Amino acid sequence: MNQTFYDLDRKELIPMSQEESLTLSKLAVSFFGVIVLALGLVITYYSSITETGIISPRPFTPLGLIIVIIGGIMIISREG
Repeated sequence: MNQTFYDLDRKELIPMSQEESLTLSKLAVSFFGVIVLALGLVITYYSSITETGIISPRPFTPLGLIIVIIGGIMIISREG
């Protein structure tokens, strides 16, 4: 039984055997996406639990969330 799927980019049916495989560039982007995501989570976490000292840590919370979003986009992105 030959399975096929519809490729929305090319607008055609493609056999599963011709499906794009994992390349080194996709792996690298996903790997760095995980690192960026983890960094954003750490920034967000520590900025929310740290007490105010010389500077307020509160401006770093939105920055951490932006970094988390960028990391998530890197993880789910596809090559064009």
